Amino acid sequence: MKHITVISNERDCSIELTHHDSDQSTWIVRRWKKFLWFKKQISSDWFNDERQAIAFANELKQKHIIQLRSS
Repeated sequence: MKHITVISNERDCSIELTHHDSDQSTWIVRRWKKFLWFKKQISSDWFNDERQAIAFANELKQKHIIQLRSS
């Protein structure tokens, strides 16, 4: 079974953490750019540890928030 956790769902960017039960050692952080009803994957980072993947996803989220505020 595939588990997807949404870390951030801003209007122009989405960050998701994906994990498969069949592969316990793979955690994937994907970043999507959203435009209207389309979604385009702009990055995919793979990790062996859940803590590292969550920390990286939260770091991406913080960078995106800072970027939005400075725009």
